[in-house]
Amino acid sequence: MISSVASRALRPAAVRGGARASLARASRPTALSSSSAFPGTIDSRPKSTSCPHAAAAAAEAAAAGCPVHGNKTAAAVPEVSHPKLVEVPSLPGVGSLVRAYSGIPPLDKPYEFWPQMRKQFGDFYTMGMPGLGSDDCIKSTVYVVQDPKEMMGFAGQGENWKRIRTFMQTDLLHPTAARGYTSGIIEAAELASKGAPASVSDLNSFFERCAFDMFSTVMFGDLMEVADPNTPTDPEDVEFVRAAKVGLGTGVKVSRSLKDALIVKTLGLETEQYKLMKDNLDICWKIGSGKIQRFMDKREKGELNESEKNSYLYRALETYDSGKSGVSLKEALEMSWGGIFAAVDTTSGKMGWNVLHAALNPEVQEKLYQELSHAAAANGGRLTVEALDKSNAPYLHAFVRESHRLTPVVPIATRKRVAADELTIHGISIPRGSAVACDGYSLGQDPAYIDDPRSFQPERWLDDAVQARKGTPREIIDHPFFKDPFSQGARKCPGSRVALNEVAVILSQLVLDYKITAPGVSSFDQVPYGQETVVEPRLPTLNFESRA
Repeated sequence: MISSVASRALRPAAVRGGARASLARASRPTALSSSSAFPGTIDSRPKSTSCPHAAAAAAEAAAAGCPVHGNKTAAAVPEVSHPKLVEVPSLPGVGSLVRAYSGIPPLDKPYEFWPQMRKQFGDFYTMGMPGLGSDDCIKSTVYVVQDPKEMMGFAGQGENWKRIRTFMQTDLLHPTAARGYTSGIIEAAELASKGAPASVSDLNSFFERCAFDMFSTVMFGDLMEVADPNTPTDPEDVEFVRAAKVGLGTGVKVSRSLKDALIVKTLGLETEQYKLMKDNLDICWKIGSGKIQRFMDKREKGELNESEKNSYLYRALETYDSGKSGVSLKEALEMSWGGIFAAVDTTSGKMGWNVLHAALNPEVQEKLYQELSHAAAANGGRLTVEALDKSNAPYLHAFVRESHRLTPVVPIATRKRVAADELTIHGISIPRGSAVACDGYSLGQDPAYIDDPRSFQPERWLDDAVQARKGTPREIIDHPFFKDPFSQGARKCPGSRVALNEVAVILSQLVLDYKITAPGVSSFDQVPYGQETVVEPRLPTLNFESRA
């Protein structure tokens, strides 16, 4: 689905005639080639006072009479404990990517990077990070916080964002609309599941095809059947999945590459990596826009079947024709294309982590199987929309939540832009236009908040455990910003409900169909992972033993 990653990677990626992709933007760090050592202490070089973020830090350091920052002369003001704002050194154009200068840890392992950043710089810091930081700042500065409550005071993102978002979310984010697509998603998952045993040599690609199949039922109301390698399929669909994966993944690498930052952004030239990204985006645009045009032609001729008339694209076109959409036809079609494009890569990573955790935790998997088989019993063992409800499958929802805590595909819980004149975070005035991100991973790995944080225990998220944390410092981990990778509020992914349904459905279908094991692997720490569009495992060969 369209995460904040994909939406930034695309803008404005698609126009008729080809994808004119800007330097891909993403919400997480990726690998840099630099392996140089970095200092153990923060460099104290003078910072540019022309940058509003440097000015904010200077104001913080000079705060007089502030109950937080020293010289507490205002006795009437109660003392409030806030973490100190720390500046990570950064440079124009490349931010903090020069590790020998900034002192940041290696970026190629996000699950190590973010906790180490917190350990080095504390619970409130700024860093320069192209793709994550502010577009208005030459150093791409972003303020990083750990406390999600500090993310609650943001104003709206402007009328244009509201107009686009309202159009997209009406038939995607609304609970009733998202629920209406689930039957088609279940049917696609049943067909896709048959291909799992034949796909064990490349399960990452299998889940990308699963994501394409399931979201195609949402977008077009059609079963593409790409996931099962034993089923004949349209080669064009296979090529779309491949190009989407390469285009998005390479876009993230471009946005985090020091070389690309200097050559593409500064000189306006195309690197080999940038060209690879652009060429694959063009392929996706050509195939995706063609599929959309053929759908529109069938609609014009009155040839759509009932499933197609229940699709998102049909509803979007109907809304546009009503004159109440608030968007142009070009915008509506580009957003629909972006949905198909982003769905391939961003959702598949979460599917992979879920199935890996099921394989590595047989007792958990068996408990999940018992719950699902009981919930599906009333329908002859087949999944239904009702069987997947939290009231009927609480352990399923707890499982997905625990997978997100331990291996989130997006370690940054949310990223927002200060739209008001200024915003106060941890007692500091943050200037308009600033980017603020909440680290959604590090607290969930801290023993102060999670017992035995490296173990996989879905029971942490069952109602009794959540209620037991109420009124204690540990209840912070139950904040909505930490529950899934799709952000919250005005920046919440418009397709998040559909994506979460897809993730729950494919996990449930595979567990119902197979006993899944991971021969030779005893811990997820043994499984390599990488930063593509999202953080995803390099899945080992799993064994799918039929339960039939």
